[in-house]
Amino acid sequence: MHSNYRIRRAESPADAIKLRQHFDEIFRPQKVGTFAEMISLHLPGMKNDYWFIAVDEGTEKIAAAFALIPWTWEMKGLKLKVAERGIVGTQEGHRNKGLMKLLSREFDAILEDGGFDLSVVQGIPGFYCRFGYYYSIPLETHIDIPLHLAPDLADDDSYEFRLAETEDIPFLLAEDERYRRSNFLSAFRDEALWNFLLTCSEKTEYGSEFWIMEGRKTGDKRYFRIPREGFGAGLIVSEISEGISDDALLNLLAFCKKKCGERNKPYIRLNLSGESTAAKTAISFGASRGRPYAWQIKVPDKKRLLEKMAPVLEARMRKSSLAGFCGVLRLDFYTEQIDLNWSDGRLESIRSGGDEGCENTLFLNEDLFAPLVLGHRTWQELQYTRPDIFPAMLYTGTGTEGASDKTVRLIDALFPAERSWIYEQY
Repeated sequence: MHSNYRIRRAESPADAIKLRQHFDEIFRPQKVGTFAEMISLHLPGMKNDYWFIAVDEGTEKIAAAFALIPWTWEMKGLKLKVAERGIVGTQEGHRNKGLMKLLSREFDAILEDGGFDLSVVQGIPGFYCRFGYYYSIPLETHIDIPLHLAPDLADDDSYEFRLAETEDIPFLLAEDERYRRSNFLSAFRDEALWNFLLTCSEKTEYGSEFWIMEGRKTGDKRYFRIPREGFGAGLIVSEISEGISDDALLNLLAFCKKKCGERNKPYIRLNLSGESTAAKTAISFGASRGRPYAWQIKVPDKKRLLEKMAPVLEARMRKSSLAGFCGVLRLDFYTEQIDLNWSDGRLESIRSGGDEGCENTLFLNEDLFAPLVLGHRTWQELQYTRPDIFPAMLYTGTGTEGASDKTVRLIDALFPAERSWIYEQY
Protein backbone atom coordinates (compact mmCIF):
# COMPACT_ATOMS: atom_id res chain seq x y z
CA MET A 1 0.00 0.00 0.00
CA HIS A 2 1.28 3.51 -0.87
CA SER A 3 -0.94 6.51 -0.19
CA ASN A 4 -3.94 6.04 -2.49
CA TYR A 5 -2.42 3.22 -4.53
CA ARG A 6 -2.45 -0.54 -4.34
CA ILE A 7 0.41 -2.56 -5.84
CA ARG A 8 -0.52 -5.88 -7.39
CA ARG A 9 0.22 -8.30 -10.23
CA ALA A 10 -2.06 -9.20 -13.10
CA GLU A 11 -4.53 -11.78 -11.87
CA SER A 12 -6.35 -13.13 -14.91
CA PRO A 13 -6.64 -12.76 -18.69
CA ALA A 14 -9.22 -10.04 -17.99
CA ASP A 15 -6.35 -7.82 -16.87
CA ALA A 16 -5.00 -7.96 -20.43
CA ILE A 17 -7.98 -5.85 -21.53
CA LYS A 18 -7.38 -3.31 -18.73
CA LEU A 19 -3.69 -3.13 -19.65
CA ARG A 20 -4.57 -2.57 -23.30
CA GLN A 21 -6.82 0.36 -22.33
CA HIS A 22 -4.15 1.75 -19.98
CA PHE A 23 -1.35 1.79 -22.55
CA ASP A 24 -3.51 2.89 -25.47
CA GLU A 25 -4.61 5.91 -23.43
CA ILE A 26 -1.01 6.86 -22.60
CA PHE A 27 0.56 6.31 -26.02
CA ARG A 28 -2.31 7.21 -28.38
CA PRO A 29 -2.23 7.17 -31.44
CA GLN A 30 0.29 4.33 -31.16
CA LYS A 31 -1.40 1.03 -30.35
CA VAL A 32 0.93 0.04 -27.53
CA GLY A 33 -2.03 -1.40 -25.65
CA THR A 34 -2.75 -3.87 -28.44
CA PHE A 35 0.88 -4.94 -28.30
CA ALA A 36 0.71 -5.33 -24.49
CA GLU A 37 -2.43 -7.46 -24.75
CA MET A 38 -0.84 -9.66 -27.41
CA ILE A 39 2.31 -10.16 -25.29
CA SER A 40 0.18 -10.91 -22.23
CA LEU A 41 -1.95 -13.55 -23.95
CA HIS A 42 0.36 -15.15 -26.50
CA LEU A 43 4.11 -14.67 -25.87
CA PRO A 44 5.61 -18.05 -24.89
CA GLY A 45 6.70 -18.05 -21.24
CA MET A 46 4.68 -14.95 -20.32
CA LYS A 47 2.70 -15.15 -17.03
CA ASN A 48 0.05 -13.01 -15.36
CA ASP A 49 2.48 -12.69 -12.45
CA TYR A 50 4.93 -10.91 -14.76
CA TRP A 51 2.80 -7.75 -14.91
CA PHE A 52 3.46 -5.14 -12.19
CA ILE A 53 0.51 -2.83 -11.64
CA ALA A 54 -0.26 0.20 -9.45
CA VAL A 55 -4.01 0.73 -9.05
CA ASP A 56 -5.67 4.02 -8.05
CA GLU A 57 -7.73 3.07 -4.97
CA GLY A 58 -10.30 5.77 -5.71
CA THR A 59 -11.12 4.82 -9.28
CA GLU A 60 -9.81 1.23 -9.38
CA LYS A 61 -8.13 2.14 -12.67
CA ILE A 62 -4.54 1.26 -13.50
CA ALA A 63 -2.29 4.23 -12.72
CA ALA A 64 1.06 2.68 -13.73
CA ALA A 65 2.27 -0.64 -15.02
CA PHE A 66 5.09 -2.50 -16.73
CA ALA A 67 5.93 -6.05 -17.72
CA LEU A 68 8.66 -8.57 -17.06
CA ILE A 69 9.10 -10.00 -20.56
CA PRO A 70 10.96 -13.34 -20.35
CA TRP A 71 13.82 -14.05 -22.75
CA THR A 72 16.49 -16.67 -23.17
CA TRP A 73 19.85 -15.34 -24.29
CA GLU A 74 22.81 -17.49 -25.21
CA MET A 75 26.45 -16.96 -24.29
CA LYS A 76 28.72 -19.32 -26.21
CA GLY A 77 26.23 -22.15 -25.83
CA LEU A 78 25.25 -21.25 -22.24
CA LYS A 79 21.60 -20.34 -21.74
CA LEU A 80 20.96 -17.16 -19.72
CA LYS A 81 17.64 -16.43 -18.06
CA VAL A 82 16.81 -12.82 -18.96
CA ALA A 83 14.02 -10.49 -17.81
CA GLU A 84 13.23 -7.49 -19.96
CA ARG A 85 11.62 -4.57 -18.15
CA GLY A 86 9.31 -3.43 -20.90
CA ILE A 87 6.03 -1.77 -21.90
CA VAL A 88 6.35 0.89 -19.19
CA GLY A 89 3.71 3.56 -18.70
CA THR A 90 2.24 5.87 -16.03
CA GLN A 91 -0.96 7.86 -16.51
CA GLU A 92 -0.28 11.60 -16.65
CA GLY A 93 -2.10 12.47 -13.41
CA HIS A 94 -0.12 9.86 -11.45
CA ARG A 95 3.44 10.73 -12.44
CA ASN A 96 6.18 11.84 -10.03
CA LYS A 97 4.59 9.98 -7.14
CA GLY A 98 7.17 7.21 -6.80
CA LEU A 99 5.03 4.49 -8.36
CA MET A 100 7.84 3.15 -10.54
CA LYS A 101 10.08 2.85 -7.48
CA LEU A 102 7.43 0.78 -5.72
CA LEU A 103 6.88 -1.45 -8.74
CA SER A 104 10.65 -1.82 -9.14
CA ARG A 105 10.95 -3.32 -5.66
CA GLU A 106 8.45 -6.01 -6.62
CA PHE A 107 10.29 -6.55 -9.91
CA ASP A 108 13.69 -6.87 -8.22
CA ALA A 109 12.28 -9.47 -5.82
CA ILE A 110 11.21 -11.62 -8.77
CA LEU A 111 14.65 -11.24 -10.37
CA GLU A 112 16.20 -12.72 -7.25
CA ASP A 113 13.58 -15.37 -6.50
CA GLY A 114 13.37 -16.42 -10.15
CA GLY A 115 17.13 -16.78 -10.56
CA PHE A 116 17.38 -14.37 -13.49
CA ASP A 117 20.93 -13.85 -14.79
CA LEU A 118 20.25 -10.47 -16.41
CA SER A 119 17.57 -7.81 -16.52
CA VAL A 120 17.50 -5.62 -19.62
CA VAL A 121 15.85 -2.44 -20.88
CA GLN A 122 15.60 -0.90 -24.33
CA GLY A 123 14.05 2.33 -23.10
CA ILE A 124 14.44 5.98 -22.24
CA PRO A 125 18.03 7.35 -22.25
CA GLY A 126 19.30 8.42 -18.85
CA PHE A 127 16.29 7.18 -16.89
CA TYR A 128 17.01 3.59 -15.89
CA CYS A 129 20.46 4.16 -14.37
CA ARG A 130 18.62 5.11 -11.15
CA PHE A 131 17.36 1.51 -11.06
CA GLY A 132 20.78 -0.05 -11.63
CA TYR A 133 20.78 -0.44 -15.45
CA TYR A 134 23.90 0.40 -17.45
CA TYR A 135 24.67 0.47 -21.18
CA SER A 136 26.25 -2.84 -22.07
CA ILE A 137 25.36 -4.36 -25.49
CA PRO A 138 24.93 -2.64 -28.91
CA LEU A 139 21.34 -1.86 -29.93
CA GLU A 140 19.70 -0.01 -32.83
CA THR A 141 22.44 0.66 -35.33
CA HIS A 142 21.72 3.05 -38.18
CA ILE A 143 23.48 1.76 -41.30
CA ASP A 144 21.71 3.86 -43.91
CA ILE A 145 21.76 2.97 -47.61
CA PRO A 146 20.66 5.74 -50.00
CA LEU A 147 18.47 4.32 -52.73
CA HIS A 148 20.90 5.32 -55.47
CA LEU A 149 23.44 2.85 -53.98
CA ALA A 150 21.00 -0.06 -54.16
CA PRO A 151 20.67 -1.87 -57.51
CA ASP A 152 17.40 -2.38 -59.36
CA LEU A 153 15.90 -5.85 -59.55
CA ALA A 154 17.29 -7.77 -62.48
CA ASP A 155 14.97 -8.73 -65.31
CA ASP A 156 15.96 -12.39 -65.03
CA ASP A 157 14.30 -12.75 -61.58
CA SER A 158 17.26 -14.80 -60.37
CA TYR A 159 15.78 -14.96 -56.87
CA GLU A 160 12.28 -15.77 -55.75
CA PHE A 161 10.94 -13.82 -52.75
CA ARG A 162 8.05 -14.95 -50.56
CA LEU A 163 6.78 -14.38 -47.02
CA ALA A 164 7.83 -17.02 -44.51
CA GLU A 165 5.23 -19.43 -43.17
CA THR A 166 5.19 -21.77 -40.19
CA GLU A 167 6.42 -24.56 -42.49
CA ASP A 168 9.69 -22.59 -42.77
CA ILE A 169 10.40 -22.79 -39.03
CA PRO A 170 13.00 -25.64 -39.33
CA PHE A 171 14.94 -23.52 -41.84
CA LEU A 172 14.66 -20.41 -39.61
CA LEU A 173 15.86 -22.38 -36.57
CA ALA A 174 18.95 -23.43 -38.55
CA GLU A 175 19.55 -19.80 -39.59
CA ASP A 176 19.27 -18.76 -35.93
CA GLU A 177 21.94 -21.30 -35.02
CA ARG A 178 24.32 -19.73 -37.57
CA TYR A 179 23.57 -16.31 -36.09
CA ARG A 180 24.25 -17.48 -32.52
CA ARG A 181 27.56 -19.06 -33.49
CA SER A 182 28.69 -15.67 -34.84
CA ASN A 183 28.01 -13.79 -31.60
CA PHE A 184 29.15 -13.96 -28.00
CA LEU A 185 25.72 -12.91 -26.71
CA SER A 186 22.65 -13.67 -28.82
CA ALA A 187 18.92 -14.30 -28.51
CA PHE A 188 17.78 -17.92 -28.33
CA ARG A 189 14.47 -18.46 -30.14
CA ASP A 190 12.89 -21.90 -30.09
CA GLU A 191 10.10 -23.35 -32.24
CA ALA A 192 7.38 -21.86 -30.01
CA LEU A 193 8.84 -18.36 -30.35
CA TRP A 194 9.16 -18.66 -34.12
CA ASN A 195 5.56 -19.82 -34.31
CA PHE A 196 4.58 -16.75 -32.25
CA LEU A 197 6.58 -14.43 -34.55
CA LEU A 198 4.93 -15.82 -37.69
CA THR A 199 1.37 -15.83 -36.32
CA CYS A 200 0.28 -13.73 -33.31
CA SER A 201 3.00 -11.08 -33.49
CA GLU A 202 2.68 -10.72 -37.25
CA LYS A 203 -0.91 -9.52 -36.88
CA THR A 204 -0.03 -6.35 -34.93
CA GLU A 205 1.51 -3.12 -36.20
CA TYR A 206 4.60 -3.97 -34.13
CA GLY A 207 5.07 -7.25 -35.97
CA SER A 208 7.45 -7.96 -38.83
CA GLU A 209 7.52 -9.45 -42.28
CA PHE A 210 9.91 -12.39 -42.55
CA TRP A 211 10.95 -12.93 -46.15
CA ILE A 212 12.49 -16.04 -47.69
CA MET A 213 14.64 -15.58 -50.82
CA GLU A 214 15.78 -18.51 -52.89
CA GLY A 215 17.97 -18.63 -56.02
CA ARG A 216 16.00 -20.06 -58.91
CA LYS A 217 19.07 -21.74 -60.39
CA THR A 218 21.49 -21.96 -57.45
CA GLY A 219 19.02 -22.99 -54.75
CA ASP A 220 20.77 -20.56 -52.38
CA LYS A 221 18.23 -19.92 -49.60
CA ARG A 222 18.33 -16.96 -47.20
CA TYR A 223 15.94 -14.91 -45.08
CA PHE A 224 15.52 -11.34 -43.86
CA ARG A 225 13.19 -9.39 -41.58
CA ILE A 226 11.38 -6.09 -42.23
CA PRO A 227 9.70 -4.63 -39.09
CA ARG A 228 6.57 -2.55 -39.57
CA GLU A 229 7.60 0.00 -36.93
CA GLY A 230 10.94 1.43 -35.84
CA PHE A 231 13.16 4.49 -35.61
CA GLY A 232 13.80 6.68 -38.62
CA ALA A 233 12.01 7.18 -41.91
CA GLY A 234 13.74 4.40 -43.82
CA LEU A 235 12.72 0.85 -44.61
CA ILE A 236 14.24 -1.13 -41.72
CA VAL A 237 15.89 -4.50 -42.26
CA SER A 238 16.63 -5.95 -38.81
CA GLU A 239 17.72 -9.51 -39.64
CA ILE A 240 19.63 -10.99 -42.58
CA SER A 241 21.04 -14.48 -42.89
CA GLU A 242 24.56 -14.69 -41.50
CA GLY A 243 27.25 -15.11 -44.15
CA ILE A 244 25.04 -13.99 -47.04
CA SER A 245 26.84 -13.86 -50.40
CA ASP A 246 27.41 -10.61 -52.30
CA ASP A 247 25.08 -11.71 -55.07
CA ALA A 248 22.26 -12.61 -52.67
CA LEU A 249 22.70 -9.38 -50.70
CA LEU A 250 22.54 -7.22 -53.84
CA ASN A 251 19.34 -8.96 -54.87
CA LEU A 252 17.96 -8.49 -51.35
CA LEU A 253 18.73 -4.77 -51.45
CA ALA A 254 17.18 -4.49 -54.91
CA PHE A 255 14.02 -6.07 -53.51
CA CYS A 256 14.06 -3.63 -50.55
CA LYS A 257 14.58 -0.71 -52.94
CA LYS A 258 11.42 -1.74 -54.77
CA LYS A 259 9.57 -1.92 -51.42
CA CYS A 260 10.82 1.59 -50.59
CA GLY A 261 9.13 2.85 -53.75
CA GLU A 262 5.90 1.04 -52.90
CA ARG A 263 5.89 2.26 -49.28
CA ASN A 264 7.28 5.78 -49.81
CA LYS A 265 10.47 5.10 -47.84
CA PRO A 266 13.44 7.39 -48.67
CA TYR A 267 16.26 4.94 -47.83
CA ILE A 268 17.06 1.48 -46.48
CA ARG A 269 18.24 1.17 -42.87
CA LEU A 270 20.10 -1.92 -41.73
CA ASN A 271 19.54 -2.45 -38.00
CA LEU A 272 22.25 -5.12 -37.73
CA SER A 273 25.51 -5.78 -35.96
CA GLY A 274 28.21 -3.68 -37.57
CA GLU A 275 30.28 -6.86 -37.71
CA SER A 276 27.70 -8.88 -39.65
CA THR A 277 28.43 -9.86 -43.24
CA ALA A 278 25.56 -7.78 -44.61
CA ALA A 279 26.52 -4.66 -42.65
CA LYS A 280 30.21 -4.80 -43.58
CA THR A 281 29.36 -5.36 -47.24
CA ALA A 282 26.91 -2.43 -47.30
CA ILE A 283 29.42 -0.13 -45.60
CA SER A 284 32.10 -1.14 -48.12
CA PHE A 285 30.07 0.23 -51.01
CA GLY A 286 29.09 3.49 -49.35
CA ALA A 287 26.40 3.00 -46.70
CA SER A 288 26.80 5.40 -43.77
CA ARG A 289 27.42 3.91 -40.34
CA GLY A 290 25.82 5.72 -37.41
CA ARG A 291 26.65 5.22 -33.77
CA PRO A 292 24.56 2.51 -32.10
CA TYR A 293 22.47 2.90 -28.99
CA ALA A 294 22.85 0.17 -26.34
CA TRP A 295 20.88 -2.25 -24.22
CA GLN A 296 20.70 -1.14 -20.60
CA ILE A 297 21.54 -4.11 -18.42
CA LYS A 298 21.32 -4.90 -14.73
CA VAL A 299 23.06 -7.90 -13.15
CA PRO A 300 20.89 -9.04 -10.20
CA ASP A 301 23.66 -11.23 -8.72
CA LYS A 302 27.24 -10.71 -9.90
CA LYS A 303 28.58 -13.92 -8.35
CA ARG A 304 25.80 -15.99 -9.86
CA LEU A 305 26.53 -14.60 -13.33
CA LEU A 306 30.26 -15.30 -12.98
CA GLU A 307 29.48 -18.86 -11.85
CA LYS A 308 27.28 -19.31 -14.93
CA MET A 309 30.15 -18.00 -17.07
CA ALA A 310 32.73 -20.40 -15.58
CA PRO A 311 33.01 -22.61 -18.72
CA VAL A 312 33.60 -19.51 -20.87
CA LEU A 313 36.19 -18.09 -18.46
CA GLU A 314 38.03 -21.43 -18.19
CA ALA A 315 38.13 -21.79 -21.99
CA ARG A 316 39.60 -18.29 -22.29
CA MET A 317 42.18 -19.05 -19.61
CA ARG A 318 43.30 -22.19 -21.46
CA LYS A 319 43.98 -20.14 -24.60
CA SER A 320 45.97 -17.48 -22.74
CA SER A 321 49.61 -17.18 -21.68
CA LEU A 322 48.39 -17.95 -18.14
CA ALA A 323 46.97 -21.41 -18.86
CA GLY A 324 47.23 -23.44 -15.66
CA PHE A 325 47.02 -20.30 -13.47
CA CYS A 326 46.77 -20.88 -9.72
CA GLY A 327 45.74 -18.00 -7.50
CA VAL A 328 43.06 -15.40 -6.88
CA LEU A 329 41.78 -12.64 -9.11
CA ARG A 330 39.85 -10.03 -7.13
CA LEU A 331 37.24 -7.67 -8.53
CA ASP A 332 37.11 -4.78 -6.07
CA PHE A 333 33.97 -2.63 -6.36
CA TYR A 334 35.14 -0.27 -3.59
CA THR A 335 32.22 -1.30 -1.35
CA GLU A 336 32.48 -5.07 -1.90
CA GLN A 337 34.94 -7.55 -3.38
CA ILE A 338 34.50 -10.75 -5.38
CA ASP A 339 37.34 -13.29 -5.50
CA LEU A 340 37.73 -15.69 -8.41
CA ASN A 341 39.75 -18.61 -7.08
CA TRP A 342 41.75 -20.54 -9.69
CA SER A 343 43.61 -23.85 -9.52
CA ASP A 344 45.49 -25.24 -12.53
CA GLY A 345 43.40 -23.09 -14.88
CA ARG A 346 40.10 -24.19 -13.36
CA LEU A 347 37.73 -21.76 -11.65
CA GLU A 348 37.26 -23.58 -8.36
CA SER A 349 35.07 -21.08 -6.53
CA ILE A 350 33.71 -17.54 -6.51
CA ARG A 351 33.24 -15.92 -3.12
CA SER A 352 33.17 -12.58 -1.38
CA GLY A 353 36.60 -11.08 -0.74
CA GLY A 354 37.90 -10.49 2.74
CA ASP A 355 40.00 -7.79 4.39
CA GLU A 356 43.27 -9.43 3.44
CA GLY A 357 45.15 -8.08 0.45
CA CYS A 358 45.09 -9.76 -2.95
CA GLU A 359 48.04 -9.75 -5.32
CA ASN A 360 45.90 -9.57 -8.46
CA THR A 361 43.15 -6.96 -8.08
CA LEU A 362 41.08 -5.00 -10.56
CA PHE A 363 39.29 -1.95 -9.14
CA LEU A 364 36.06 -0.86 -10.82
CA ASN A 365 32.79 0.80 -9.94
CA GLU A 366 29.70 -1.39 -9.99
CA ASP A 367 28.25 0.25 -13.10
CA LEU A 368 31.24 -0.96 -15.15
CA PHE A 369 30.77 -4.63 -14.28
CA ALA A 370 28.16 -5.44 -16.95
CA PRO A 371 29.94 -3.74 -19.89
CA LEU A 372 33.20 -5.43 -18.89
CA VAL A 373 32.08 -9.03 -18.32
CA LEU A 374 29.57 -8.99 -21.19
CA GLY A 375 32.27 -7.93 -23.64
CA HIS A 376 30.91 -4.50 -24.52
CA ARG A 377 34.29 -2.81 -23.89
CA THR A 378 37.73 -3.83 -22.66
CA TRP A 379 38.86 -2.35 -19.36
CA GLN A 380 41.28 -0.13 -21.30
CA GLU A 381 38.43 1.24 -23.45
CA LEU A 382 36.30 1.87 -20.39
CA GLN A 383 39.23 3.65 -18.74
CA TYR A 384 39.31 6.35 -21.43
CA THR A 385 36.46 8.10 -19.65
CA ARG A 386 36.53 6.25 -16.31
CA PRO A 387 39.91 6.26 -14.53
CA ASP A 388 38.26 4.41 -11.62
CA ILE A 389 38.71 1.08 -13.44
CA PHE A 390 42.33 -0.03 -13.11
CA PRO A 391 44.61 -2.91 -12.05
CA ALA A 392 45.91 -2.13 -8.56
CA MET A 393 49.58 -1.88 -9.52
CA LEU A 394 48.92 0.54 -12.36
CA TYR A 395 48.85 3.55 -10.02
CA THR A 396 50.36 2.27 -6.79
CA GLY A 397 53.05 -0.28 -7.63
CA THR A 398 56.74 0.20 -8.26
CA GLY A 399 58.26 -0.72 -11.60
CA THR A 400 59.49 -4.04 -10.21
CA GLU A 401 56.07 -4.91 -8.76
CA GLY A 402 54.36 -3.92 -12.02
CA ALA A 403 56.54 -6.29 -14.00
CA SER A 404 55.44 -9.25 -11.85
CA ASP A 405 51.75 -8.28 -11.67
CA LYS A 406 49.48 -10.64 -13.61
CA THR A 407 46.29 -8.59 -13.24
CA VAL A 408 46.43 -6.97 -16.66
CA ARG A 409 47.06 -10.27 -18.44
CA LEU A 410 44.32 -11.99 -16.44
CA ILE A 411 41.72 -9.32 -17.19
CA ASP A 412 42.76 -9.12 -20.85
CA ALA A 413 42.39 -12.89 -21.16
CA LEU A 414 39.17 -13.33 -19.19
CA PHE A 415 37.19 -10.26 -20.28
CA PRO A 416 37.93 -9.32 -23.91
CA ALA A 417 35.65 -7.25 -26.10
CA GLU A 418 33.26 -9.47 -28.05
CA ARG A 419 30.78 -9.19 -30.89
CA SER A 420 27.22 -9.47 -29.57
CA TRP A 421 23.84 -8.81 -31.14
CA ILE A 422 20.31 -9.51 -29.91
CA TYR A 423 17.53 -10.31 -32.37
CA GLU A 424 14.04 -9.33 -31.21
CA GLN A 425 11.63 -12.01 -30.03
CA TYR A 426 8.37 -10.13 -30.75
